[in-house]
Amino acid sequence: MGFWSSVGSIAKGAVDSLAEASKEAEGLTADYRRENDDYLKRKVQSGRMAEKMAATKILKERGYGS
Repeated sequence: MGFWSSVGSIAKGAVDSLAEASKEAEGLTADYRRENDDYLKRKVQSGRMAEKMAATKILKERGYGS
């Protein structure tokens, strides 16, 4: 396996992982809309990738961040 094949394989794995986290985050978003801001801020700081994505989305909808 050549260098560029290895790079491509690693990149594909990263893209697949991000796509999976994004799909999971969509499911969590509905649940997180019922949570308070402090709970969401904690998820952004210490949650799994999907939890962070969902919490960030809700906080932005509520006017936090840019």
